[in-house]
Amino acid sequence: MIDAQIRGIPKIEFDEESHVYMLGGMKLPSVTQIMEPMSLMLYSDVPEDALQNAADRGTRAHEQVSNFVKYGIVESDEDTQPYVEAFIRFQEEHHPVWVASELRIFHRLMSYAGTLDLLGYIEPDDGTGVDVIDIKCTAVYHPVMLATQIGGYSEALKSHGIKVRQRYGLQLLKNGKYRFERVGDGYKNFLHCLAIYNAMQGEKRA
Repeated sequence: MIDAQIRGIPKIEFDEESHVYMLGGMKLPSVTQIMEPMSLMLYSDVPEDALQNAADRGTRAHEQVSNFVKYGIVESDEDTQPYVEAFIRFQEEHHPVWVASELRIFHRLMSYAGTLDLLGYIEPDDGTGVDVIDIKCTAVYHPVMLATQIGGYSEALKSHGIKVRQRYGLQLLKNGKYRFERVGDGYKNFLHCLAIYNAMQGEKRA
């Protein structure tokens, strides 16, 4: 049933270079854009080149993990190898069942979009919903940011009639290890960010 529900989600166009989501010709803000106030508070003291390097490495690691999940292909670059190995170790120890990777999703009513890292079942499917997992390759684990982000993704899924059972954060570390834990529902924080985003868009148009 979950496969049919996922196939039933209208397709979103995504421009990777500009990081823009489009639905029926309408531009949708991304979860990342909406959470920018939180990101600025967290990373304002980090040099821009360090942020860019980390973002590039994280993007490549996410793609390589997705290829492993979808096709069983093990590939990595020198700087992403420990992160891919950490994911494979997690897979071997937890035996999850995946139903989607790098899934583009949008909220039908709130009109925001994003790309969900992993959707599946950490524990066997019991009919109560699917698990949402977000991957991080950061050196520091930020549970509030993570819960806020996953909260936005989870509610987007729910807007399409997909039940969400649990939310998890999976931090892949450069030593080849990982941190995996359940996170709370941070959608209230996400709504605060969305209110700020919408208010500032109105300010721009004024």
